This record gives sequence, structure tokens and C-alpha cells, in this order.
Amino acid sequence: MFDLLRRRPRLLFLVLTLLAAFLWFLLAALPGDSVMPGLDRPAASVQQAEGESCLGCHGAMAGFEPAHDPQAIGCSPCHLGQAGEWGKEAAHEGMVLTPGNLADVHQTCGTANCHSDIAQRVEGSLMASMSGVITVNRFVFGESDVLSAHAHVRDLREDSPADTHLRQLCASCHLGNQKKTPGPVTDRSRGGGCIACHLGYSPEALAARDIYHQGKKTEDLRIHPAINLKVGNEHCFGCHSRSGRISTNYEGWHETKLSPEEVAGRKGFRVLGDRRVFEFIAADVHHLGGLECIDCHSAREVMGDGRQYFHEEEQVKVQCGDCHFSGRPPTAPFDSLDVESKKILGLRRERDLDAPFVVGRYSGEAMINVRLDEQGVPFMTGKNSGKKHPLKAPAGLCSRGKGHGALSCSACHTAWAPQCVGCHTAFEPENRGYDLLAKKEVKGKWQEYLGEFFPEAPSLGIVEEMDQDSQLVRRVKAFIPGMIMTIDKSHFPGRSRDEVEVFHRLFAPVAPHTTNAGGRSCQSCHNNPLALGYGRGKLEYLVGKGKGRWVFEPEYADAEQDGLPQDAWIGFLQSPRGVSTTRPNARPFSIAEQKRILTAGACLTCHKDNSSVMLQSLDDFQAAIKRRSRQCVLPEF
Repeated sequence: MFDLLRRRPRLLFLVLTLLAAFLWFLLAALPGDSVMPGLDRPAASVQQAEGESCLGCHGAMAGFEPAHDPQAIGCSPCHLGQAGEWGKEAAHEGMVLTPGNLADVHQTCGTANCHSDIAQRVEGSLMASMSGVITVNRFVFGESDVLSAHAHVRDLREDSPADTHLRQLCASCHLGNQKKTPGPVTDRSRGGGCIACHLGYSPEALAARDIYHQGKKTEDLRIHPAINLKVGNEHCFGCHSRSGRISTNYEGWHETKLSPEEVAGRKGFRVLGDRRVFEFIAADVHHLGGLECIDCHSAREVMGDGRQYFHEEEQVKVQCGDCHFSGRPPTAPFDSLDVESKKILGLRRERDLDAPFVVGRYSGEAMINVRLDEQGVPFMTGKNSGKKHPLKAPAGLCSRGKGHGALSCSACHTAWAPQCVGCHTAFEPENRGYDLLAKKEVKGKWQEYLGEFFPEAPSLGIVEEMDQDSQLVRRVKAFIPGMIMTIDKSHFPGRSRDEVEVFHRLFAPVAPHTTNAGGRSCQSCHNNPLALGYGRGKLEYLVGKGKGRWVFEPEYADAEQDGLPQDAWIGFLQSPRGVSTTRPNARPFSIAEQKRILTAGACLTCHKDNSSVMLQSLDDFQAAIKRRSRQCVLPEF
């Protein structure tokens, strides 16, 4: 027998591979390996590795998590190729160098033996489709009359001004953007499907990669990047440092119009790989506490839950009140969790399965890292760090009385938001642009000329949405200028040179991710023209001859297109003119609402926001007004 194996090396290799796989399987089944045996392994069986020629050259490769160890599942389930061939060229035929791209995910990560259900969900998610971005963009270009519709980035046309605008300026930030060469995630990373989030390079993997690139010797490529659940903030940063700039906001960085040369050697500035310059303002309190993006955002939020949504705020189900609450929240035991949640807990080696899981009030789903301890005290466990974070209940002022019943958490606790006014977009037919979908230069370029950037507290407005009981409710939320801009399409092929510029004044509801524990002062809302939508300027309450009135002097000149100040959302004590937001269920304050806000603001010109009078007004504002002294003069409108 031994002579036969010595004379036939391929048979010897096969036997050794089977023995190694059998030993691995026995060790994996030992007690203590997993809190739930089997759930931390893929559905693919150990037999997949049998006979794979890949291991003949790459068998010494290390760096894998157990669930993706090629000694258990082989290499071909991820990289394809011809695993039964022993010649290098023949074995590499049809190989996928970077698995996980959505273009071939159903042959790799998304096969029936692996993550087929997740792959289908991802393809329908907003991170893959960009549906909301496309729909709003088509609306502002005048190519659609609706703000909510289903669309997909792969269907963007080359003969449409709106679609070519996205193809040149925005279409790299989606999961379907194909990643052709392997490498670590940086602030310039875009797309890559599954590995956009689930690929991580250790220092050893980076060192091995550098050595390999120097000599291109297979034996030097000894450490594989890990494929796991350790999705760090750096995985989100590449795409989410654009547009709403959530990732940069969260860490406290505000984009500027400065050049890298202007800030060289200066503290408090940061230059990204694309040469954009950011200035430090203030980080989100959750970032300061060590929370990462995935600590709040669940797998079903990020990867999709099988439904199609119009806009990101619909797909995102987590709410501040899911972690910050008074009383006992709804909970769920471990046994009631879905299979995917149980598998994630197994992969994270979670052993305390007795503590109940807090259920999200809007999502109705258990949050697998938010629990109650034996005393019923809530805590969150960092998904990557394992650190336990105590969860604080809202301050009494947050829920006192009826005065702020419609106020969302972000309306008060957003410290600042990135804002831009006075932008211009035009098509320049003689310049060369770059098509991000086709990945090639094209004739004609969409050019954006930016206005001013501000890191200030946001404006406030109304969003009508469904609550957890499927009731339509009105909430005050944070807004920023989505588009105060002009668009010139006249030079786009097929367009008339007589076509006039399109002007829009649209604000967008946002979640800036710049949470401040202390919240805004009462004056910063009730006495602030920017918060009310009037724009920057001097808002003053004048009292004379027993009468009071509000006057507003804007800082910016009126725009010639609509007569409103350049940075305004609405006119002073006026209703909006036409469509004013990027969402059909959002709007600025009505005139009646503005008057109520300014009436409270008149009181705040004399009374401090923590005075007994103002605190009592939260309980019943009308009753507080009736008890006012003769010195208190209310505004006349």
C-alpha cells in the first residue's frame, strides 16, 4: 500500500487531504468550539475540498476563518477555475480572481450551498440599485415627475442628461461596481459586492501581498485576507464619505473647498485619497464611545431584507428609541431568533444565550447585540470589539409634556450637518468625461461648480411617515439643502440651444450622524432663522407700544430665479413655492406652524430655556400663556 502511494503522488496527496479534512472535522466537533455546533460553518460539505488540485500549490495558504478554510470547502467554491486539473494554465481557466462581485455572485458566494438567499437580497437593496438617487436625479433634470420610483444603476442610459450625469459623477458608489483586482479597502474603494464589506487584510496579509507583488512568486503569497463578519467603519467609508458624507460626519470631519497644498502641515485637517480636504468640527458621541457602523445597523438593513424600497430612510429600520428608552422594552428569547441571527451569534462566539434580546420597535426584529442583563438593565455589545456599552434612558426633558411630542431625536441632537448652497451643473460638450459604468473616457462632460460649504446646525421640517403601529404620524426632522442649484442641459446632444436653465430649491431630510448628547438649546430652534427655513440672517423680536412683531433681515441676497435668499428654504412667514423637498412626504413648516414656533421664541427672548416658565410651557403652552404677566407681549402676525 505504501509503495503504491509512493509511486502515485497524486493519490498520496488525495489521501493526505482527506485525512486532514477528517481530522479538522473531528476537532471542529469537540465541545467548546462553537456555542451552536454547525451554525458557524457553511452549508457546503467537507467533501468539496476532496481532489482539488488548487491545494497542491496553495495548500500552505493561511489567514482564513474556519468557515472559509479551503481545507474544508476547497478553493473553487469561491474562485471557480478547474479544480480537477493539475496543470497551472488548465487549472486557472475560468478562475475568478476577486469573488463576490454581483456580476458572478450566483456562481460564488451566492450558490445554493452557501449564501443564496443573502445574494438575492443584496441585489434588491438600495446599496446595489441606487434607486432613490436615480429617481430624485431624474426628477430634478425634468425627466420624471415623481420623486419615488424603482430604478437600478445598471439600467442608466447613455442618451439621457440625467442618467449620464450619474454615470459620470455618482455611479461608482454601488455594490455592483465590479472590483477587478484584489486589495485592501481604502477611502477610494468602491463596490465589490460581498467583499466590499467582508474582506479584511491583516498586517500579515498586507506584508505577504507586498512581497508577492515584488517577485510574483506563488510561494510568497502565503497569507489570504480574511473573509468574515468583522465589517469595520473603513468598509463603509469609501462610498459614505460622498453625497451625505455620513462616514466623515460621524468621525467629525467636514468637507471644505481648500486644496491639499493650502492645509499642508496644518492641524485639524485631513486629506483623502481623492485630494478632498476635510476640517475637524466635532465627532458623533457614539463614535467617541467606540461604536462602529454595524453596532447600530443590522445585516438586514445593510444587505436588504428582500423588499424593495424607494429611499434609504425606508430601508433603515433602527431608531434611537430602540436603545434609549424608559421602562422595559419588548424582548425576544434566543430560541425565537431566525436562523441567520443564530448563525451570526455562533460565528461571533456568543455564549450568553439566556439574556433576552431587545426588539426594535419599528423593525419588529430582535437586535442581536442589544440585551437586558439579569437586573433588566440594557446594554449593547460591540459586534467587533466585544465591548459592553451601557444604554442611557432619554432625559426627562425629551419626553416632558406634549409640546415636543412630534420632535424626532435627530432634530434636537444633531450638532451640525454639511450644507452647500449656490451650485451649478452644466454639460460641456468639448471636454472629456469619464463613464463610471462603462469605465472609459467619453466625449462631453458634466461639470459641477460648487457654492459655499457650511458645517452648521440643520434646518427643521416635517416628515409624515408610518409608525410602528402603522399609523401616519407627523415628525419634526433635520433637513439640509439637497439642491439649491441650476442645471444647464442646452449643450447636451439632441437638446435645443434655446433651452433655459432649470432651477431647483429642494431640501432633503437627513440623518447627519453628528449626535450631540446635550442637544440644541430652545433658542437655536425657536429664534434661529436657519432652523425655521428662512436662511442665515438676523431674526429679531421687536416690542413697542404694547405690541410685538418679528422681523428678519437675510444675510444672502435674493436669487433672481425665485426671489428668495440664496440659502433659504422658504420665505419669512411664507409657504413653499411649488415642490420644495426631495421626498413626497416631506415639507417645510406651514405658516401656522411657523407662528406657533415664533410665539414660543418670543417668550425665549426674556425667559431662559431652563426656567420654570418655559419648562411649564412644555406641559401645556396655552395654559402657560394665559398665566403670563402684563410685561409679557406676544407677537402679532
